[in-house]
Amino acid sequence: MALEKLDRHQWRFDQAVDYVAEIIRSEKSDTEEKVLEPAYAVPPWGRDPDPAERALTIARNELLVALRDGDLHATGRLSTVRANNAAPPYTEWTLHSGHREPISPVQWRAGEFRKGRLRLLDGEFIDIHLPRFMVQAVWPKAERSPAPQDAGYSTPYLDLLHAAIAEFAITEERQPKKDNLVEWFRAQRVEGEPLSENLASTMATLVRLPSSQRGGAKRMW
Repeated sequence: MALEKLDRHQWRFDQAVDYVAEIIRSEKSDTEEKVLEPAYAVPPWGRDPDPAERALTIARNELLVALRDGDLHATGRLSTVRANNAAPPYTEWTLHSGHREPISPVQWRAGEFRKGRLRLLDGEFIDIHLPRFMVQAVWPKAERSPAPQDAGYSTPYLDLLHAAIAEFAITEERQPKKDNLVEWFRAQRVEGEPLSENLASTMATLVRLPSSQRGGAKRMW
């Protein structure tokens, strides 16, 4: 059944932050250009923030926004019993439940999240966890395209096209006449067989610029 294959693994909030931050760093490295270090020493207040720390901050904010909007769900251990602040461990809430329960978007918007705790007016959530599959669904990892199996693959016809470009020294400024190319292709053989007139004409078209076919390029021969 589908439920048997469901990923029920739970991430702590900091684990989810690390995962999202890794994706953010990979996206930044693909889009941002490398900035050269200045020759002079930059004062501390003028330096850019550390990329790793900046990615963690962005990841934390994105997770909180998703939780507040209800796009992501989390569970935590709730306490509604106030503690004695004058005695250790000097916390406001105590006797948290032994089992985690869902945290609603309303509670995320109304509470204050700090140091892994969501503090509310009438209680507190600790030990907050998020379903791994939901985090990965909202922030999927980019799939890398597989490398070509054989980048050196070619055919006799492709080799003949490259040979014609070299033979006639074809460039953007130097576009030979098609008739001369057709005549040269007709004189060649592929696997012992001569090229047909139609194939020779097609190959002569392929080695020339499209503008040359329209008469827009200057022909030099």
